[in-house]
Amino acid sequence: MSFLDRNLRFLNLLFLLAFSVVGNAQLSDWESGEMKVQDPDTNYVRKLLEKASELRFRNSDSSLVFSRKAVEISEELDYVDGLAEGLKAIGLVESDRGNFFMADDYFKRSLSIYEHSGDTLGMSNLLNNLGSVYQTQGYAPKALDYFIRSLRYAQIVEDPLRIGTAYVNLGTIYTNDKSTYDQAIENYKKALPFFDQIDYSIGLAVGKINIGEMYLKKDNPEASLLFLKGSLEAFQELGLDPSTPLNFLGEAHFKLEDYKKAEEYYRQGLDSASYYGTFSEEVRANIGLGKSYIELGSTNNAIEYFNDALKIINENQMLSQKAEALLGMSTAYTLLNDYRNALFAKDKYVQVRDSISKLDYGEFRKTLSTITELKEREYLNQYENQRIQYELERDLEREKDQQAKLFLYIGLGLLVLVILGLINRFLFIRKAKNQIAKEKDRSDEILLNILPEETAKELKANGRIKAKQFQQITVLFTDFKGFSVIAESISPEKLVDSVDYYFRYFDAIVEKHGLEKIKTIGDAYMCAGGIPKQNETHAEDAMKAAIEIRDFVEETKQNPPPNIHPFEIRIGLNSGPVVAGVVGTKKFAYDIWGSTVNFAARMESKSEPGRINVSESSYQLLKDKYDFTYRGELEVKNGQVLQMYFAEIESKVTI
Repeated sequence: MSFLDRNLRFLNLLFLLAFSVVGNAQLSDWESGEMKVQDPDTNYVRKLLEKASELRFRNSDSSLVFSRKAVEISEELDYVDGLAEGLKAIGLVESDRGNFFMADDYFKRSLSIYEHSGDTLGMSNLLNNLGSVYQTQGYAPKALDYFIRSLRYAQIVEDPLRIGTAYVNLGTIYTNDKSTYDQAIENYKKALPFFDQIDYSIGLAVGKINIGEMYLKKDNPEASLLFLKGSLEAFQELGLDPSTPLNFLGEAHFKLEDYKKAEEYYRQGLDSASYYGTFSEEVRANIGLGKSYIELGSTNNAIEYFNDALKIINENQMLSQKAEALLGMSTAYTLLNDYRNALFAKDKYVQVRDSISKLDYGEFRKTLSTITELKEREYLNQYENQRIQYELERDLEREKDQQAKLFLYIGLGLLVLVILGLINRFLFIRKAKNQIAKEKDRSDEILLNILPEETAKELKANGRIKAKQFQQITVLFTDFKGFSVIAESISPEKLVDSVDYYFRYFDAIVEKHGLEKIKTIGDAYMCAGGIPKQNETHAEDAMKAAIEIRDFVEETKQNPPPNIHPFEIRIGLNSGPVVAGVVGTKKFAYDIWGSTVNFAARMESKSEPGRINVSESSYQLLKDKYDFTYRGELEVKNGQVLQMYFAEIESKVTI
């Protein structure tokens, strides 16, 4: 089974990402996460959908809140496009979570709307989505039907993203038989030029990892490592869940009989999949760890991981991975001389294997060969009417555009004749210059609100920003306790108003103590001391800000303002080196990377409500100025162990 078949999160990134929001609504009131209440109209629905898309991989609970609100308002307004997009948005989140039956229902409802309205591109998108859902569950014949239909609709509208996506999906079908592995690679390669045409970096990354997987299937792990290591770097640069390339790297080292290295990669893959909620990769990592521990002589541990894999498989109807887990379980019990359980697992394995083998993969290949050999003839026979209709509609739209332009030119000519004159021209030019000056000042103000001052100056001077290495800074993370549960129990308006209330105050505290706000991710808040200008007081500045944030949250909890939900907060600090820079060309952001950031986040997640948890590095910088209590060790990735300390600083809030 292919990478795209197993990992629905990246299936969605590739096939389901076309979450188009019509129009260019101004979202200045929404950029901080605030859902500004206004009279419901189509523009408001578009804002809700854009926010849902933005939050999809950062806070799926909040994404669902915005999507459902968009569906509700679209139904009230009888806004067909908004309703279709809203249902699709909900289906995307459910598919990310592995709730395939729910995703299937929402996608089919959305597809029905697109079919009724004649939206060819929308139909292609939803057919791809449905195909990915069925393939992930192991229903390849149904998936194949959806993928073929999606490709044809994509060719009608000549959409590079949809065509490339369809070829990738068809390539995954060829991964089911050894004799067609080369054809799978061929289909993946067909997709790459279309992704490259639109500079679709995610699609290119996914295509390359698929090629790496095919080398694994062809028992060439040495060749696969070249692709897999590059894909891991790409996934991390894009800020995506890296569990899939990590698991593939584990598999490559397993085939090379480097079982200890395989165990390390599988464990990293399990941590990442658990963090992001990627069920299919969590299963794959558990199975990989089970197989690795068998080779390392730790059979009891292997059984535990196989059991964990089967639990997830049974909860999510993941038929295609069940056979591998059962076979591993049978092997482990045999090594322990527990022949009763070994035979039971083997019998279950045979049942699942036989169920899968009933699928007629030869018929699939025959169908795909027909597409390859008869492309245009089959396309013309079955879809020529749709293509002709689409071309007629496009010609009509072009004709309307030309007429509109003609009337516009006539109107402009008359207007020029009326206003032509030296005085009016002078006034017009002066007014334009003043307006340009105002817009420049406004753009400078907006830029300084997004980037640190010296970074903004560098961008204006050079047109780009070079990444910088900082040897010693302090990163501060905060997170609200039980936020996802609270988000489901209060209204969306109150939730967003509450988070905005806290984060506005945090912004003031961070500015007061000379820290740089990096970003917010859902209910998490991240800032750092010692950047973009290095200083020697970064740790103390961060601690002062952490104390003031803690006291403010505690005070709000005791006396919450009207319509503000009181939260409890965890805070974590870590000091060390980072790389800082700006990513993206649209909605770009100043960000920092490195293990220092990851360890700061772990300090926060291991903290307690109302407490400040610091790492060893921060403790060494602060121990002479504050009192701390040693908490013990925390194991992180790559076998590293971090020391943790609680700051013993009494709150100023009286209870």
